[in-house]
Amino acid sequence: MSVWERARRRGRFLELILEDKRAELARRRRVLDEGVLRLQARMWPAPISLRAVFPDRPASPRPVAALMRAAPFEGLLRPGYDPVGLALALAAGGVAALAVMTDARYYQGRLEHLAAVKQALLRRRLDLPVIRHDFFLDPFQVLEARAFGADAIWISLTMLSPSGLQALLEAASECGLSVLAEVRTEEEVERAQTAGVEAFIVQRRDWRTFTVDPTLPARLRPVLPESALVLLAGGIRSPQEVTEAAALGFHGVILEEPLLRAADPLAWLAGLGLLPEASRRREAG
Repeated sequence: MSVWERARRRGRFLELILEDKRAELARRRRVLDEGVLRLQARMWPAPISLRAVFPDRPASPRPVAALMRAAPFEGLLRPGYDPVGLALALAAGGVAALAVMTDARYYQGRLEHLAAVKQALLRRRLDLPVIRHDFFLDPFQVLEARAFGADAIWISLTMLSPSGLQALLEAASECGLSVLAEVRTEEEVERAQTAGVEAFIVQRRDWRTFTVDPTLPARLRPVLPESALVLLAGGIRSPQEVTEAAALGFHGVILEEPLLRAADPLAWLAGLGLLPEASRRREAG
């Protein structure tokens, strides 16, 4: 039985993540110079705002593709994982944004994947935001995100104290990055609002057990601010779930494991009704 499987069964996976991430962060601080990162951050074009790609009153949620090679709750997702090739195909197909997982131990990601994806999009003149998804605990990680090309960061309230959240928000503001705050409870929503968060992810998956709660979006959506940008994540795999997200007024849905396992990710997205008409016609042709 793997380390993460033992942790899951004991309900300790979140604690294990945090322990490992703190140790990893200490190592990265020793090898990455903050001054060099700040210089590197200034070499990228201005970040693309998430607000620019999500309409205020969507007729249906726009798709956000999560890019990762593996996941602890699913194992290896895409053996021939090519983040750049996958990102370019999905961007051309009509996704609103790309969330690149950079955690190495549990998701087999790298910061270099983030930079490579952003560089490829810029070369093709594809203007869509790239989100760094990781387990954020420290402002240093926000600077890393910008230095490797991120337009936004995906953080989790479950993993942060009020002071930790505020430090991340201040670092993101300094770097010009949008922040997506993942929430699972009314208390987390209230804490995020108090801190000034304006974009939320309702996460159906519980990090302690990996179980998905399909009832959470309907319970949590009414307590989110009217003016907020709100996305839905956590094991979305059926047209019915997309329809439910639309009825609740979500601006976007984040597609993860089923998308990455699909032999043809664009065809899978089309099956959910999430590709623009032009892309569907190209697929049909």
